[in-house]
Amino acid sequence: MSQARMVNMAFMTAALLMWIVSAKFFAGSFDLLRPEWDLSLIGNEFRLSNLLGIGIGVFGGIYLWRHEKVFRLANEVAGELSKVTWPGVEETRISTVVTIVTTIIVAMCLWAFDVLFSALTKLFYQL
Repeated sequence: MSQARMVNMAFMTAALLMWIVSAKFFAGSFDLLRPEWDLSLIGNEFRLSNLLGIGIGVFGGIYLWRHEKVFRLANEVAGELSKVTWPGVEETRISTVVTIVTTIIVAMCLWAFDVLFSALTKLFYQL
């Protein structure tokens, strides 16, 4: 995937997230303040809060895309990500197994120390 396509997809994703979050925010605000303000525009599912969310998502996405610093930073990040050497399936599988085994060993050591110190504490308090 080209760098320009990755950057544009990131801006589209940001716009979608702004839409979803702001639509939920407006729906919750209308429910708290005045539920009758959240008018049903197209059917019962598309309400005024959805329209406001779409507006914020579209304008927010365009603003981020047109903002020179944000656009330059996004291109720099995409450029750096294209230089990353990603692990293969086998390397990922081996790393996962090593992580799980190490976690189990450390958990067993901590359990053993807990049992030991618990027994020592009981012995100390019985004196």
